[in-house]
Amino acid sequence: MSFSDYFGAEQVSEGVFHIYEPGGVYTTLILGEEKALLIDTGYGFEDLPAFVRTLTDLPVQVVLTHGHTDHAGGSRLFGEVFINPEDIPVYLWYEKTQKKLIVDKFRRDRAAAGLPDVWPESFNAAAYLAAPPREFKALKNGQIFDLGGRREEIIFLPGHTRGSVMVFDDKTGLLFSGDNISSSLWIFFDHSAPLSQYEAGLKALMGRSFSGILYAHDGFIYPPQIMEELLTTISRVDPETDRVFIHPRTGQRALKHREKSRLDLPHPYIYVVYEPSRM
Repeated sequence: MSFSDYFGAEQVSEGVFHIYEPGGVYTTLILGEEKALLIDTGYGFEDLPAFVRTLTDLPVQVVLTHGHTDHAGGSRLFGEVFINPEDIPVYLWYEKTQKKLIVDKFRRDRAAAGLPDVWPESFNAAAYLAAPPREFKALKNGQIFDLGGRREEIIFLPGHTRGSVMVFDDKTGLLFSGDNISSSLWIFFDHSAPLSQYEAGLKALMGRSFSGILYAHDGFIYPPQIMEELLTTISRVDPETDRVFIHPRTGQRALKHREKSRLDLPHPYIYVVYEPSRM
């Protein structure tokens, strides 16, 4: 299997390619007239830079929405990569403690299901795990990446992680949310923001106009009303009655609240998974 068979790209809007990587995560490539911007780098199991070059020959800048391995693991394959400095400790902790667990869990789960490995045959797990962490360029809230004919605005929104960022494209009106806005919000990690801080940040965003929201684990564009759905769900969390949630890799315990969505979405419910001590 070559990199061109491993990744898949769908043009979801003018000059916007949502790139799927086996393992259930997307990166997003935005093309301007002079430059391109890649949002996130996936796990790094295969040669994403080579695949990106099949879509554009423009110079590519790279921005990470946060430091988790499924978004930042491929950053070692690129030159200059930007991240919110608040999430560098998250990236380093995942590199040190979680990357091996992720590889082991993929192996175990795929074997149990009778499926082939999630990575290509050429994947060298030992080299992947031994690769040293990389250094980053610092993002600033409100920073603009001018791609020529379109501008990408960096928006900080502490939530899924304290250093989570989103990207707003002025040409399409799309907001690229990373893991921060979708039908399923995970905000229970030790490095997540308090639920109340996320709620306040999301309310502040409601004054802005977006044509849609593209999430890093779904292949469709959410309507902007998903933000209202999330706020409604957050307002109804109840530590006394919400169900226990256990993270499938780490075993960390949290609570999960769900509400029936009023939107016409592939997912019928809105979920918020939270830590009751950090509300």
